[in-house]
Amino acid sequence: MITSVNRSLAEQIVNTIKDVCNHDINFIDCSGIILASTNPARIGTFHEIGLKAAQTGTSIEVTEDDSFSGTQKGINMYTILIIDDEPIVKIALRSILPWEEHGFSICGTASNGLEAMPLIQKHQPDVIITDLKMPEMDGLELIRTLKEKGYPGAILVLSNYEDFDSVRSALLLGAADYLLKIKIQPDNLLACLNKTTEKLQKKAGERSALNVNTSSNKTGLLLSFFQGEATLPAFLQAHSETDLSFMEKSCAICYVTFEKYLSNEAFSISGKLLCDMILDAVQGVLQPYILVLSDFSALVVFSQKELIISQVKVEQLIKKLYNRFTMYQSFAPDMPYQENLKNYEEARKIYQTFISNEGHYKDDVAKTLTYLEENYMHRLTLASISSNVNLSSSYLCRVFKSEVGTNITSYLNNLRIRKAATMIKEDKLSLKEISAMVGIEDQLYFSRLFKKCMGISPSEYGKRFHQ
Repeated sequence: MITSVNRSLAEQIVNTIKDVCNHDINFIDCSGIILASTNPARIGTFHEIGLKAAQTGTSIEVTEDDSFSGTQKGINMYTILIIDDEPIVKIALRSILPWEEHGFSICGTASNGLEAMPLIQKHQPDVIITDLKMPEMDGLELIRTLKEKGYPGAILVLSNYEDFDSVRSALLLGAADYLLKIKIQPDNLLACLNKTTEKLQKKAGERSALNVNTSSNKTGLLLSFFQGEATLPAFLQAHSETDLSFMEKSCAICYVTFEKYLSNEAFSISGKLLCDMILDAVQGVLQPYILVLSDFSALVVFSQKELIISQVKVEQLIKKLYNRFTMYQSFAPDMPYQENLKNYEEARKIYQTFISNEGHYKDDVAKTLTYLEENYMHRLTLASISSNVNLSSSYLCRVFKSEVGTNITSYLNNLRIRKAATMIKEDKLSLKEISAMVGIEDQLYFSRLFKKCMGISPSEYGKRFHQ
């Protein structure tokens, strides 16, 4: 009598069953974690209905797409990689569909072909959605490179009306289809994806079990650790069937929260959009664990070793995250962070400290933020700001950056651009008038700053809302 099943035996079982029934099979342990699967992408992920079946001792039939996490009417998720140099496009595509409800999963985003190559190699996405005009490596060069490497998936290209020559070239190189950016809607995007995946099925004879090893597989367990009280050794022992050895290594964390805005009726964000924005900012650079805590907060955990190898500073990532959020929201999050932590247990202690201070700034910083909010439209300097809040410039710079996660100049610039973006959406004033109203007299500098913060020019930003 078999009393326990190791991973090797589990793999033999699922592969044998698939040979008989010709369907992808999952082997799920009693905690709801997939131990083995004929689709390697599923290994280590959480399967809600599997856990429910284990707890109740009954079989549960899924007859329609529903809310069971990890379950989609017997079909495996097709993985999608999005490539575009405009952050607003990537985030919009992430948010345009409830992807998993339709059998798709976004495995990453990149800003150009060069940045995308290591992600493609790592995730082996089934479908790539790529822009054609991008810096460093454009869409056509990417398609040529992937064709040479024998990429088995499908490529969809994004284009504008004036890009049809490039679209034609992309189709000749092997792209499956194209989408006009200006006309992308949930229905036509989904129709295009379904047509594309049908072609993949016919080509392969069945859904290919691609070799995906994504860091998101263990987020369920990590969330339970950060929200629990078990010691790290005890937690690792309790989940010895899953490789969690990385939790013993040095890391960095960033706590992203909009808690202080919850009472503001104008504030609106979802946990999914929060996660999408974080993913867009960091993927292509690092592969952190993103733990969505609620509809207004998330914890991002970075490998310190990966930061060192990539020569990326946490401060740089915080700034990038800040810019992503302020691109879409008129509200800037708090983003306290800490690096060079010994292990995940130390990270949890720091996280708990962040929670205890959530939504609250030191009086000096709170006073400064209020002053900036009330006076951003005037000409401000560090000297004038520190003078008006009765603090020395050096002290103010130090405490502001420590509390807010960015320096005063960057915060003020982003504040002005957020205000400007809101005015552009309203479409009542000229760009010259808006520039002056947010305290930037030089319109050329305003345009450069806007593009730096938002990823696109103010005129292009306006077109997206007024076409």
